[in-house]
Amino acid sequence: MGAVSVMMRDFEFSLKTRFIFGKHADARAGAELAAKGLTAVTICHNGSRFLYDGGLLDGVKNALDAAGVRWGEFMCGTEPNPRLSRVYQCIEAVRAAGSRGLLAIGGGAVIDHTKAVAAGVPYDGDVWDFFTGRAAIRAALPVAALLTNPASGSESSGVMVINNAETSEKRLASSPFIQPELALMNPDITRSLPASVTANGLVDMFSHIAERYFTNDAEFGIIDHMAEGAMAAVASFGPKLLENLDSYELRAQAMWTAAIAHNDTLGVGRAQDWATHIIANELSALYDTPHGVSLSVIMPAWMQYVYKNDEARFARYGRRVFGLEGAGAARECIAATKGFFRCLGMPVSFAQAGIPTDSLGKLADMTQMPENGLIGASTPLTRADVAQILELAR
Repeated sequence: MGAVSVMMRDFEFSLKTRFIFGKHADARAGAELAAKGLTAVTICHNGSRFLYDGGLLDGVKNALDAAGVRWGEFMCGTEPNPRLSRVYQCIEAVRAAGSRGLLAIGGGAVIDHTKAVAAGVPYDGDVWDFFTGRAAIRAALPVAALLTNPASGSESSGVMVINNAETSEKRLASSPFIQPELALMNPDITRSLPASVTANGLVDMFSHIAERYFTNDAEFGIIDHMAEGAMAAVASFGPKLLENLDSYELRAQAMWTAAIAHNDTLGVGRAQDWATHIIANELSALYDTPHGVSLSVIMPAWMQYVYKNDEARFARYGRRVFGLEGAGAARECIAATKGFFRCLGMPVSFAQAGIPTDSLGKLADMTQMPENGLIGASTPLTRADVAQILELAR
């Protein structure tokens, strides 16, 4: 098929998030929120021992007290995928407390939960309306994020994903209103993250870049080169980080890469694919698998199914990201991607992930298809195509 020869598409891009990056960034929470006039906030976190044992949560609360910021807190659960039921509970708690803003302390699940609450508090209807397309987000409480697990890039994106456990749906909503206004990023506090959590995050950020890179649009020099450089960087520092989990420098690289991977810095002006995420989200919805696991299983299968439709793009990916040479780079890049995921200790099939394969038809049927019945920009896929990709992922 190859790339479509079009000009760079028109776009609007606003990155309203203010980043405070470096050691002791978390200590500035109180002063920064007070400077924004947020005198009453609700802290959202997952209640993990990490927040207490290292003194992070107490330190933030002390910083808020010192700045004269009144606070309450809500524990949103430790599940890998944020729950709609807890969003409902938190909305009521925030309304009762009269909070004027929200502070998320955690990774993508906590931040996405907090964004949903931010949108739900000023809304008279059901917050799930935003995820089903029944309503658009027109207002939200201001959100600040103190990142503890670099992965999803939710700390500076206008996107959130929530699981509705009652209906086994995992859905996305987006709006500039929910993009965090402040991201506090201290790589030091991520040095205790275990290898498995770190690896999940590396796959997540890598796939976010790939979803923007694989497109049927023409080459756009600077964006393509930036995306290739970012993916090559993850492929380089990722394995090193897993061998040296205590490295501040490598943790810093991962933290910043996760942010730029999903705030659209690497995706403006082009059609973006997202088929891998759409398929993988149903896997997480049905089995509650960590997002990184779902992606590492689905992405290579998707590549295998579509690469022949744009061999030039896949060959370039193989050359620029993995240093492949020769005429077989388009095909060999799939094995290289699998090898990268495996060296992170991540599964590349249902079997390796320990996920049953007796519901592949149900997974295909669950896939959220738009009105035209097609997902993906690199190669538009039908539900039947999705079923084939799931078979390849066995």
